[in-house]
Amino acid sequence: MKASQNDSTAGWPRLAVWASQVLLLVAASACASTSPVRRDASWASHFTEAAERIEARARAVGLARLHDVRAEQAELRGWMETLSKELALGGLAAQGPGHYALGCGARALGQDAEARTHLEAAWNAGFRKPHVAWARAQALSEHYRMLRLAAVATPDADERKVREEDVERQYREPVLTLLRQAAGAEVPSADFGAALIALHEGRLDAAIASLESVGSRYPWFVEARLLRADVFLLRAAQRWKQDDKVHAREDLMAGRQVLTEAATTAESLAPAYLARARFETAAMNLTRPDFSGAVLLLSGGDPGPAQWGVEALDLAARVDPGNAGFACEKARFLNTVAERPDRDEPFPGALLQDAIQAAKHVLDLDAASTCGRAEWSRALVQETEEATRKNTDGGYRLKDALELLETTPPSEQDFAYHLLRARLLRAWTDHLTQFTRRKPESPAAQQRDQAIEAYRSALALEARVPAYWVRMGELLLARAMDPATKDARADLEQAEAAWEKAVRVNMRASEVWLLEARIRVAQAGLQRARGEDAGPTLEKAASVIGAAFTHGASHPDLHAELGRIKLEQAKETWERGGDPTALLGHAEAAYVQATKLSPTQGTFGQAAVHVARAEYTWRRGADPTEAAARAEALYRQTRPFLQAQKDERYAGLEKVDHLQARHLLEQGRDPEPTLTRQYEEGEWLRLLTRDRVVHHRASGEYFRLMARYSARTDPQKAEEQFKGAEQNYAEALKIEPSNQDVRLEEGHLFREWAAARKAAKQDPESLVSRGLARAEALLQERPNWAEARLLRAALLRMKDPASAQARADRDAALKANANLAQDWKRQFPEDLPSKP
Repeated sequence: MKASQNDSTAGWPRLAVWASQVLLLVAASACASTSPVRRDASWASHFTEAAERIEARARAVGLARLHDVRAEQAELRGWMETLSKELALGGLAAQGPGHYALGCGARALGQDAEARTHLEAAWNAGFRKPHVAWARAQALSEHYRMLRLAAVATPDADERKVREEDVERQYREPVLTLLRQAAGAEVPSADFGAALIALHEGRLDAAIASLESVGSRYPWFVEARLLRADVFLLRAAQRWKQDDKVHAREDLMAGRQVLTEAATTAESLAPAYLARARFETAAMNLTRPDFSGAVLLLSGGDPGPAQWGVEALDLAARVDPGNAGFACEKARFLNTVAERPDRDEPFPGALLQDAIQAAKHVLDLDAASTCGRAEWSRALVQETEEATRKNTDGGYRLKDALELLETTPPSEQDFAYHLLRARLLRAWTDHLTQFTRRKPESPAAQQRDQAIEAYRSALALEARVPAYWVRMGELLLARAMDPATKDARADLEQAEAAWEKAVRVNMRASEVWLLEARIRVAQAGLQRARGEDAGPTLEKAASVIGAAFTHGASHPDLHAELGRIKLEQAKETWERGGDPTALLGHAEAAYVQATKLSPTQGTFGQAAVHVARAEYTWRRGADPTEAAARAEALYRQTRPFLQAQKDERYAGLEKVDHLQARHLLEQGRDPEPTLTRQYEEGEWLRLLTRDRVVHHRASGEYFRLMARYSARTDPQKAEEQFKGAEQNYAEALKIEPSNQDVRLEEGHLFREWAAARKAAKQDPESLVSRGLARAEALLQERPNWAEARLLRAALLRMKDPASAQARADRDAALKANANLAQDWKRQFPEDLPSKP
């Protein structure tokens, strides 16, 4: 490919030579492929000759050395304006030939949509000669190939399949019918016509064979080379799908070679460069599983699809610098490249900045460009998604991006628009959630609600892609799990309905299995919160993951979700008096498998298993040190980017410290060194950014433990520390007022505080009453909750050691969950039922 620049003036001598040659061969062109009988008064003759002149001139310009073609295109547009006026004056007789000529002119200028519209108008006006059918067939076939390459470039396999099926259904038979109706038309090459037929009949090998010699016999006929490159790409995709990667790569190399030859032959033909960019876009997605992220970068190392594509688009821009469509292609290409790399390896920031600049350039050229709005917004969404992954502030531009996107005219708000808007709003939700807890009417909650509605709008237009049902289901599930949500059950029902839609389309996709499992776990959580048996629902969730494995699905999220389910089953088993040991083993095994596929995710899960082991060990009266140390070691191995994982790490490490501190308290030892380790190790700055409920809950536990220790020697200090615990629990409950675990912990705080006051000869009544109010409220929501019943028993016994209600609550709690016997013994060692 030659990159030397040549202005329009310098290129004219050679241009004139090419023009004369092409005018002699004009019968070979797509739009002027026949020579009608010349009749001076015939509109058909007049407009056909005009089409010949426009196409010959456009072809001559394209075959010239690389130069800025705007002057020649302005001249051609002037010719077409004259034709438009003649069409308006010519009456009915001029309609068919006139639209035909305008269609040919639009094709020559690269205005493909306009060309198809004019050619269809000519056909509908009754101008149906073979050469008109031939022109229409070519225009539709070119559009078909562009859509097929776009389908290959689609990352989601289900969406790719839908697009391919739609393209075949819409264009296969119409093109073949037109090719049959074009019989008798003079065409550039019979082999080219045969190749078109073979392509649309799905005979790719035959299409490539038919085109093998066309380029060498007719070097000026660049369209043959572009067609051959497209067929090579489609055959490569077919072979890649069949796991014939060796021959698929050969096809890609052959296609690139043909495109290079096309661009070398026609240095000023912009469609040749656009074809190269579309080819590389498809090739990037096709070979993505086989390439490392480095091949997609735009600098360093050997050239790859990304670099080749950008170079081609830059050359197209040199041919026509003022073309907003070319600038849009570049912005779209850069955004596509940015979306391709492995998300574990962040791409260079300059890539998105280049995409933003390209999108801005589109709007500079055409302020009304829908593409410019979409690609600018898309780049800003990617910027925010990257910032969220890195836990940095990058969402400040999303408001501008949304406002820009929403200026898209309603007539152009298609499936892609609604999908991008949903993605933008979801990215905004995730970003806001990093820094603030969601509350009713909070910005994060509002953006999430809008994202759900945007997905509804997209799915109303295209319901056959399960990934988008899953994404809407995930948002509905997140809203159901949000403590601020008023009707979690309704949201779960809607999430389940979205999952059912996804299942009908593709039940084998990993994300579909995951969504169902997570919905079941959420349903189990609601059941547990109402005091119902969550065991069967959790078992169903586990069976969902098992079914996914049976169907061949293998994804780290599936193994991690299975580990999470097993942990929930262990918790349910513990709360019903059973032994969770085996289930914890199953959870650990699942997380180990997840670790093999995704180290960070699996390591978090393994740490959580050891935290659970440490807790259950301590609550049975044994030493939790070994399991706690193992959990701490695993947490310290992790270096999470996501805020949710950071919060999980904070909560896990602090729970480890709290368990060990409780064990020290039982031995009469000072727990403070254990409780302050993270602060002394420099973790305190990072702790300031954590989830506020995690923060206040951990701080409340810290003050509780310190108050219990201080109460032995310094009641006044203990009183202040109990107040500190109370303040933190109150802050946590301002954010999540319905959180049952926090309310239970606050109830135990009042119990411990009352015990300390009683030991100090002070009145504990107000604290006992507050604790009883907490226990009563919990039992109203969750009848027969053994933990809450035992709390009430302890408070009643503190008020009246002979309380019959206290004994009844104690016996009922220990009957429901014998694992709580040690908790009662710690409080009242002299008072245990003979047969719990």
